[in-house]
Amino acid sequence: MRPQRAADLIATQLRRRIITSMEDGTALPPEAVLMERFQVARQTLRDAFRVLETEGLLTVRRGAQGGAIVHRPDGSVAARSAALVLASRGASLADVYRARAVLEPSCAALLARNRRADDVATLRGALEQTADTDAVSGIRDLMGFHRLVAHLAGNHTVALLTDLVRHIVEAGSEEQVVADPQSSETERAQRLGHRTHVRLVDLIEQGDHEAARELWRRHLEESEDYLIRGAGSRTVLDLL
Repeated sequence: MRPQRAADLIATQLRRRIITSMEDGTALPPEAVLMERFQVARQTLRDAFRVLETEGLLTVRRGAQGGAIVHRPDGSVAARSAALVLASRGASLADVYRARAVLEPSCAALLARNRRADDVATLRGALEQTADTDAVSGIRDLMGFHRLVAHLAGNHTVALLTDLVRHIVEAGSEEQVVADPQSSETERAQRLGHRTHVRLVDLIEQGDHEAARELWRRHLEESEDYLIRGAGSRTVLDLL
C-alpha cells in the first residue's frame, strides 16, 4: 500500500476513535505502539497525524515529554473555514447577520414548543450573568445567550450552522463595541438586548412558540440595524 494511502486510512481510524470514545486533552498511545498496531513506518504515522492536526483534532508535541494530544471537535475549525469561503465570495457582514435572522428564530420557537423546565432554568441562569457587566463582557454574554438558545433547541445540524454564522457575528460585534464601549447607543443596545432575552425566556416558559419566534426575529433584525450601522459595507474579509 502506498504510504499516503496508508496515512489516510490511519487518520480515518484515529478520527473515528477520537470522535466516538476519547476525551478532550487525553493522549494517543506512543508512536511506537501505533506503528506496531498499524504496521507502518514512523513517517506514515506522522503523515496521518498531520491530517488530524489540520482538522483541529490533534496537537502533536515533540520531544521526551511529547505525544499526540486529542481535541474534541467544537465547530471552531468549521467556522473558520466557513468564514474563509464567505470572504472569498466577498460576503458582507450584513449578509451574515441576515443569515442569523433566518436560523435562530426557529430555535426559539422549538424551545418554546418543547417547554422543558431544565432549559428554562439554564436560560435564566445565563441571564443573571448578562445583567450587570461592562460593555465588552456584556456583548460576549449576550452572544453566549444566543448560542445557548440554538444549542438547547436540540437540533445538532441547526446548532452547528448557527455556530458557523455566529463566529463571524461575534467578531464583528465585539470589534464594534470595543471601538466605542461608552457610547449611549452601545449602552442602549445592550439594555434592550437583555430585556428582550428576559422576555424570550418568559415566552419559552409559557410555551408560546409563535410569539417566541416573532420576538427573536424582531430582536435579530434590530440588532442587525445597530451592528451594521458601524460596519457600513465591510466584508467578512475585513475581520480575518
